[in-house]
Parts: sequence; structure tokens; C-alpha cells
Amino acid sequence: MERFFLFFILNLFALILCAQPSTLKQMDRLPIDADKFWGVDAFQRFYFSDENVFFKVENQKKIQFQDLQLGELESVDLLNPLEILLFYKEANTVVILDNRLNEIDRINFNFIEDSKTVDFAGISKDDLLWVFNADLQQLELMDYQLLDTRNSSLPLNKEILSLKSNYNYCWLRHPDGILKFNINGSLVHQIYMEEVLSFNIFKNQMMVQLKDELKLLDKNSDLKITFKKPEISFDQFYFNAENLYIYSDKVLYTYEFNFLNN
Repeated sequence: MERFFLFFILNLFALILCAQPSTLKQMDRLPIDADKFWGVDAFQRFYFSDENVFFKVENQKKIQFQDLQLGELESVDLLNPLEILLFYKEANTVVILDNRLNEIDRINFNFIEDSKTVDFAGISKDDLLWVFNADLQQLELMDYQLLDTRNSSLPLNKEILSLKSNYNYCWLRHPDGILKFNINGSLVHQIYMEEVLSFNIFKNQMMVQLKDELKLLDKNSDLKITFKKPEISFDQFYFNAENLYIYSDKVLYTYEFNFLNN
């Protein structure tokens, strides 16, 4: 009985700590004149775009990629710094770049045999892409070398607002929460959370932006660590194991996580 009581108290204490807001310590403030901040790769190189030109910043040096015929750059996937994905929704096109921002491949979904209108795209493993097919309202895993669809989900009757992915899973945000799919196209988890403004993925962790707070969820979406949002307005953020990066009003803020239960 005593052992059960001790186990109950320890778990209750852990839950209380997780429910309490942890803190963010500002570590850096860097003025950068850009339109959008896309993130930081595993080697601490920063990625921005300005006037629809995509930039990589390394040791205060810039390299760039641009193709003005493609229209506005909709999204960037930095999961693999050797195969950076740029998605141009207006042109229905994905461009794959190497680490020097040289073009490796280009897929115009209008002109492949299995043509489709793509709303969102992300990197998966090997030569695979996650794409959300707007015509069929389904998530698809596509081989961009063979230009064929490997797996797909069932059609979804929800409005999909954004997509994030890693090598093995893909997450789709909708008005009532987030759906998680595996590489077979199977729905493996649902997170019910209203008024999510944006979210991001690092490995198997997820950070969700709500109106007044940020929530960090583990790979099972069970552990929730809450951070009070910094008092700046933003819609673009990125995080990794150590830091949170927020781009607001031409300034990139770097925050260090301070977990209260550490």
C-alpha cells in the first residue's frame, strides 16, 4: 500500500510539473531584413527568403536560389539539408536543392502521368515525398524519381490547413486539431486541440502555437510541457533540441528552453 501511495505521489508530482508553464530565456536577437524565416538545419545554418529569393546563411555568407517564373514560395522543408524541398503552390511544383542550393530535381505535378493539384508537400525518406492531393483530398506518399504514388490515405472530409513531416510520419493540421499518418498512409493518432495557430516538428516532438502559449508534445503526444509565449507577435517559428527561434518584425529571436522539472 505504501509503495502504491509513493508511486501515486511521484506521478502526480510529475503531472503537476508538466502542467506548469516552463520558461524561455532569450539568448540572442539578430536583425535580419527578410520576408520569411524558414528555419535552422542540423548544422545551425539559417534559411530565409526575401522578395521570393531563397537564402541560406552560413558563417555570415549568403547563397541563394530563385526562379521567378514559379511564383511565390509557399513552404520549405529542411529535414534533410542535402535535399532541401521548396514548394511553389501557384506553379504546382516542387524543387529539390542540394546543400549549395543547386537544383537536383523539379516536379511539376501538372505534367506527370498521375497529375494532381498539390496543396502541401514535405520530405520523407529515400526518394519519397509527402503530398496532399487537393483533387482527391488525400495524403499521398510519392516517389519523385519514378513519379508514382506508393501509398495514400483515405479521403479526408476536413479542411487541411498545413502539413509537417519527418522520414516516417506526416502530420496534417485541421480546424479541430492534428492528424498523424505513417508511411503506409494509415491514420495512427489524432490530437484534438482547438485554435492551433501553427505547429512544427523536430524529430518526433511537436510544438504547437496557441493564442497565449506554446505546448511541447513528445512522440506519443502524451507529455505536454507548456511555455508562456514571448510578448512579441509572430506566426513563424522553428525549434530543435536546445532552442526556439522566432522571427518577428525583421528580427530573429533565439530562446533557450528552461524546463521547470529538470
